Amino acid sequence: MIKQHLGHILLISTIAMLIGSMIGCMDSRVTSTEDLPGSQFRGSVKLYAEDNSFEINKNLVLVRLEGTGFETLTDTAGKWTLNLIPQGAYTIVYSKPGYSTAKRFSVRCDGKLPVIVQPMTLAQLPSYTVDEVEAIIKDDSLTINCRTATIANQDRRVILYFDTVLTDQQTRNSYLYTSLNLIIPSGSNSATLSIPLAQFSSLGIQTGATLFCTAFSIVRFEATAEESFLAIDPITKKTLFWNVRLPGAVATCTLPK
Repeated sequence: MIKQHLGHILLISTIAMLIGSMIGCMDSRVTSTEDLPGSQFRGSVKLYAEDNSFEINKNLVLVRLEGTGFETLTDTAGKWTLNLIPQGAYTIVYSKPGYSTAKRFSVRCDGKLPVIVQPMTLAQLPSYTVDEVEAIIKDDSLTINCRTATIANQDRRVILYFDTVLTDQQTRNSYLYTSLNLIIPSGSNSATLSIPLAQFSSLGIQTGATLFCTAFSIVRFEATAEESFLAIDPITKKTLFWNVRLPGAVATCTLPK
């Protein structure tokens, strides 16, 4: 009889322990779900085509938080979402093959509330590259001859960087002089531009110095004023910026003494 009572007691204790364990596990799961830290980032991306029109399909833009493993792709409408972002400040990087890469800095979240990120605009890179550039001193001018591999049915613009050191093609942050006046006309793949040597001497470039000329294909875009790239057009109120395609072509010359 005593053994039977002990058996019942042990059985009841075991059941109680199992129930307690299950409740504990359930509480643990609920607590971990409710307390899981992280904000949600939501945003959208616009795509400009080379002819300054908007792309209809805006999918497969890679959106990532720089220095983290958080990343996602946009849908056909250009919308994206990132979940469970810990508290902090982030740099959001937007990229898609064939388009410019852009960054939005210091996007903050508290790890709890959702964050609506302002739209970002990516512009399609020029479909052409500068394949050859030549710098020749003629009389009192520097003549620049530029060529692309293909012929287009629209005018093409080339940006020229001049410096006494070779311009870093990845950054192009430092240069002495630049020109946007070289335009390859429709139906052609080459153009020539003459720049007075006095322009370089006015910048303090000494005679006899080696001058580097780096040429890139470039397209002018007009984004909405929400994106401050370079300057806002006072008439259209749109932000103007230039989209450069790498690599560029380089030529050197020596300024006459």
